[in-house]
Amino acid sequence: MEIPIKSNILRTLFRDCYFINGTACAGKSTMVRLLAEKHGGICCGENYHDVLMDAVDPENQPALSYFQTMESWQEFISRTPQEYAQWIDGCSQEAAGLEIARLIQLAGEGKRCLWTPTFPPRG
Repeated sequence: MEIPIKSNILRTLFRDCYFINGTACAGKSTMVRLLAEKHGGICCGENYHDVLMDAVDPENQPALSYFQTMESWQEFISRTPQEYAQWIDGCSQEAAGLEIARLIQLAGEGKRCLWTPTFPPRG
């Protein structure tokens, strides 16, 4: 079951969350770390959703569970470019859900969060 959350609710929850996007090696993680140190925030850098990875299962998060379910390393490297792109997109969608849940959890504790997404959204 999906639970829709209206944008006004998310804006209220995320009023102390700051999102920094950019291309690879642009300094996003460095900027997030420095801003968090300077302003007493939490650095939510890449893969900070690790605290929720125990909840991930192959049925609900097949892309994030891929390494647990693949037959061998040969399976990983023999995928077509399209299969690889679908996996990356799947990871983006699944990780976004984990990261949003974690941000809601931290925001509920009254903590300022600075975040650089694990996988930038594709437009």
